[in-house]
Amino acid sequence: MSFNDALERALAQAREVQRQISEAASGAAEQAKPHIQKSLDDAKELQATLSKHAEESGDLAAKQAQTTLGHLSDFIRLGTEALRESAEQTRATTAKLVEQSRKVVEAAAAGATGKGPN
Repeated sequence: MSFNDALERALAQAREVQRQISEAASGAAEQAKPHIQKSLDDAKELQATLSKHAEESGDLAAKQAQTTLGHLSDFIRLGTEALRESAEQTRATTAKLVEQSRKVVEAAAAGATGKGPN
């Protein structure tokens, strides 16, 4: 798989993570937890894909992948916290997850278009 193909795949995965967490944010906290878990699983898969291809890419692409990986790490940390929280806390953390997923998509899109790190 070429680096561009990997970036396109990563961007699609990032958008799916964003869709899932947005869906979770619109539901009740307890109903959101399965969606949060699924988005975490997908985020971890995306993280593995980006890590692999960051090692195989040029300097600029690797830098962009590292930016995206940083946002993914924050997303995974927040999602893990949300799974342990009460219903009220989960609603607040889910809002943060929505914002973090937006950053993941933006960073992945910047990498796919070659605009460099944000």
